Amino acid sequence: MRSATFRAVNDTDPAIPQEVLDTLTRLVCELRFGSIEIVVHEGRITQIERREKVRFGSGTHRSE
Repeated sequence: MRSATFRAVNDTDPAIPQEVLDTLTRLVCELRFGSIEIVVHEGRITQIERREKVRFGSGTHRSE
């Protein structure tokens, strides 16, 4: 898996806190199917939402 490097857009913006980077890294590594949404308010990450899909192989559920 590739790792991402996060940095501030310009020198006047604060860097993304290490706690946020660690959380994002953990969530991405744990996710098999789904999405991660990052909520930003006034230029700062305020919330991270994870949606995970549970998938079943074809033929797992049959109705006869």
